This record gives sequence, C-alpha cells and structure tokens, in this order.
Amino acid sequence: MKKNTGKALKSLGLLALIGSLLTACSSGGNNAPASSGASPSAPGATQTEDGGAETVKDLGEITLFVDHPWWPMTEWKGKIPDEISKRTGIKVNVQIAADAQQLPLMIASGAQMPDIVYTYNNHQSMSNPDISYTWDELIEEYQLKDFEISPIARAVNATKDGSLYTIRNGFMTADELAECDKCLNPGQGLSVRADIMDALGNPKLETLDDYLNILGQVKEKYPDLIPAVITPGEAGSYLRIQHGVPRFGFYNSGDDQAKYYINHPDQEAFYLYVNKLYRDGYIVAENFTWQERTEAENQILNGKAFSLINASGDSETLNPRLESDGKQFRMTQIIKNLGSNAKVYSNGIGWSGMYVPKTAKNKEAASKFIQYMYSIEGQRLASWGIEGEDWTMHAEGYPVFNFDSKDQDKQVQMGVVWWGILADKGETSSLQRYVPDSASTAVMQELKKVTIVDSIFGKVVPAADSDEQVIQANIDNMIKNEEMKIYLAKSEEDAKVALKAMLDKTKDIGIDRLEEWATKEYNEAKSLMK
Repeated sequence: MKKNTGKALKSLGLLALIGSLLTACSSGGNNAPASSGASPSAPGATQTEDGGAETVKDLGEITLFVDHPWWPMTEWKGKIPDEISKRTGIKVNVQIAADAQQLPLMIASGAQMPDIVYTYNNHQSMSNPDISYTWDELIEEYQLKDFEISPIARAVNATKDGSLYTIRNGFMTADELAECDKCLNPGQGLSVRADIMDALGNPKLETLDDYLNILGQVKEKYPDLIPAVITPGEAGSYLRIQHGVPRFGFYNSGDDQAKYYINHPDQEAFYLYVNKLYRDGYIVAENFTWQERTEAENQILNGKAFSLINASGDSETLNPRLESDGKQFRMTQIIKNLGSNAKVYSNGIGWSGMYVPKTAKNKEAASKFIQYMYSIEGQRLASWGIEGEDWTMHAEGYPVFNFDSKDQDKQVQMGVVWWGILADKGETSSLQRYVPDSASTAVMQELKKVTIVDSIFGKVVPAADSDEQVIQANIDNMIKNEEMKIYLAKSEEDAKVALKAMLDKTKDIGIDRLEEWATKEYNEAKSLMK
C-alpha cells in the first residue's frame, strides 16, 4: 500500500499535493546550471590553505522524523544516503510517523522530539518558540555563513512576527517559474484509447464540446464500454482547470478582493458539465463512490472504459502495464487544453518543511544537515544522484539520467529522489520532470502556459481552532456532501437548483465573514512582499 500511495502522490504532484513543487530555477532560461560537484563548504569539511577539501569532521547522528505515514523509504540506506553522510559527516536515523496523530501527540505532551521534524500539515504547531528553534538562531549560533535564504522565501515562510522556523519545499515565484522554461509541475490530464479513436476516424478533440461528441459516439458504437472514468477527486481538478476556475482555497477576484473558490462565477459551468456527463450516460454513478485511484485505472486496464480523467502522465504510466498484461490497445494522452479559458491557480508557498525542535539532542548536526540539503549540491545529490555517474547536465539545462528516475523501486534501492524532496527548492524536482518528446512533458508545458501564480494566498491560512478555520472546515465538509446532488441531478434545472442551495448554505455557514477575513489577510501579506 505504501508503494502505491507513493506513486499516486508523485503522479499528482507533491504534493499537490501538493500543490505544486515549484521553486527557483537557478540557471534561468536555457542556460545550464552550475556544476554540483563536491563542495568544500559541506558541513563537516575542513579545508587546505588553497581551498581544497581535506577531511570531513564526524558530526555524529541525528534522528529525522518524517511526518508522512505513507513515506516509501523507511531507512537512511542506499548509495545516495551513504554519499550524503560521507560528504556531511552526519549519520541519519529515520523514523516514519505511525499515523497522522503521532506528531500532534508529541507536541501536545511535551515529549522528547527528534533532532529534525519534517511535516506538511503541522506547520502552525511547529512554528512556535516553545517548540522549535528559528533558523536564524541556528544560523547565527553555528555561523552558517553560506546558508542563503532569499528575501521572498523568507517573506512567504515567516510567521507574523517575522520568525523563520522552516522553508517549505517546492516553492517558486511567478518570475522564477517563467524564467525557467524547463521547470515543470505535474498536473491533471485526460487520456483516451488510441484504438477506438482510430476506429472512429480520429475525430477532432480540441474542445470540451468535442470531448462530449466523442463520448456520445463511444456510447453508441461501444455500448459495453464506460465512455469516461474519473479518478476520485479529479472531477474537481482537471475539469475545473479546463473551465478556468480554482479547485480550492482563495483567489483574487479583482481589486485584491479574496473570494473562496466556490464563489467563482464560472463554477456553475463546471458543475453543469459534470452533470451532463452523468445525465448522458458518459460516466456512471458508482464513479463517485470510488475511494482509490486504482478503481478508475482498473476500468482502463481491464478494457472496460474508453477515457480516463486523471493525471498528466497517465499514458506513460498505463501503457507499460497494458503491454505487460497482454492488452492489444494503448492510451493516448491529450496534450491540448480543451477549455477556451483554461487556468491553473497556483497559490501555494510550498509543501513540507524541516524543523529543529528545542529538545533536539544534536542540534549542530541537525542545523548543518538542513544547510547542506538546501544547497544546490545537496538538492541535486539527494534528488538526482551522483553527477557523472547517475546523471549529466544537458547543454540546454536539464538532467539526463543514467537510470529510470521515475522507477520507485530503483529510487528506494538507491535512496534517491525522496530524500531530495526534504529540501527541494523546486529546481531539482521540476527539471527532473522535463523529458524531451514525452507526452507528460508536453501536457505540463501546456498547463504551464495557463498557470496563474499568486503565492500570497499561501499565507492566507486560518489559525488552528479559530472561527475562520471552523467556518472554512464546515464549508468544505458541506460542499463534499452537497455537490453530489449537483453531479447526479436528473436535469440541468435540478442541477442549478442544487447548486444554488449549496451556495446558500455557504452563506449560512459564514462564507462572507471568511472572505472578509481573507481579504484583510491577503492585503496585509501583500504589503510585506513589497
């Protein structure tokens, strides 16, 4: 199960997780990034008079707590972790969270905590002077002079009092993303059976209406096939993107007014489109009861469905499995955005981050481990492997691998990629996704063209147990229940009535108050970025 979940996460984005794992591309444009050869400034290194690396001081062992129960790598083992320890003089003992409650219980009980805590959803709890050291404290105490933190990364990660407890991985500004043309994010996508498209005469598939027309032909000529299957949760992802509406959170509706995603005026068009898919028999009601992505994928793998609404790299994932299963058909990834006003709203400030708790037994090694992992050398070593042995840099500025960097079994064997995510500033993960002439790269490039980055909204997060957090949680829970009535309405008119009823309930819960608060927070955060 861990293996499957990890692959699912990688295909969606880390953390879609992730949102997205984005950050600065240090090379910019097509220029090749600088070499990542061994650096004499590694944490435990001493230097000769001419600046060459001489020895690496043994800094002892640290315990790294990974607050992700599904994490596929449970040991600091393999040639890449060994190489990191060799270059830093730091041994790492890994602890994977047993469940989502383990870290909150440690925090609440005041228990002894590991040397480093890596978490994605306990940022508010860990960003506390009673719980964690600020990075500035650690940088000053251990004179980490080459530990550079960009002003923007500091601004989006700091707490309201200006304290910096971590930098979340995978963050890029809009300018950085634009400058790095080969930095790509995984996203949502549509794939269709190539054999059936051929049999239908390869009809035009350039718009959402074209897709409906093709599904109608499939239903008529192949009555035993489900025309479309949707991975759980993806109805609100790919199809929302194609309709140009946000999938979650807040967006700028104009004049720096923050609105919750459900209030975007084009949400109705999205809901009515999904409802039409259901009413016309192109998707089945059972689709909305599926809990695992495999339930949708299996309809394709078993030859029971024509198209899959899921991720940007589905054809590359499914076709090898179809071949090994002896199936005579393959999937084709649809490259072009089908929506006339497609948009990807990218509002994140990163995903997970590393913290050094006040109870850390070896805070010097913990601090220098974080310093090294955030260096260019550390990021590339942990994510890509050893330069010249596992990868080389193409003249156009992207890595060319000597191993299958997407093979999770190989990743675990080498101890590569996943440990790189600990401190990824975006260059490593996003450049790794660039594979010339691949379908997934082409789709990600199309999605990038319609991406709107507004990272300030990553700061608009209600405090735990605040009135705003309760309102937001209640709205989200209500939408999960009520939108089923829209999807499965028996007529378009019934769908509109159900949508209005849902929106009315958001007002009853307090969406106006939530948006008023979000607007204030957004503008305060924006003022700090100037």
